[in-house]
Amino acid sequence: MTAPRYAWGARSLSRLHTCHPLLITLFERVIARPDLPLDLSVLCGHRTQAEQDAAVAKGASRLRWPKSKHNSQPALAVDVVPYVGGAVSWAWPHYHAVASVIRAEWAAMQAEGLVPAGVGLVWGGDWASFPDGPHWELSGLDDVPPPLAAARAGAR
Repeated sequence: MTAPRYAWGARSLSRLHTCHPLLITLFERVIARPDLPLDLSVLCGHRTQAEQDAAVAKGASRLRWPKSKHNSQPALAVDVVPYVGGAVSWAWPHYHAVASVIRAEWAAMQAEGLVPAGVGLVWGGDWASFPDGPHWELSGLDDVPPPLAAARAGAR
């Protein structure tokens, strides 16, 4: 197995660590995968009310506080972008390239029993009405307590 090529920077880690343990584990595992085709950066995990209001004002979100999954603590959503040539990429081919790796890692976590039954991973890039390439969110967590120990135990 080839060694990982990428690692989270301090700012990305601080943002990622505002998220639900399943998202933290998923993206710690993703960044360590040797088959990850591009470096990644975390733009946003938890958003305060002021941050959510600003996101709505600039058109980056349609959801007002506290309706976004970024607004819970821990956040049930994270915005992760490809980092290409020293800058954030907004090119859809880059998002599709990393989405396949993220989905493969989620499937591995499910196979390892790290994901509670009924909990899903949704990619904003699949949304027809408001495609959002950076956005990844958890679904089905309404009645499931955060599996802190189980999720952290699966981190590589």
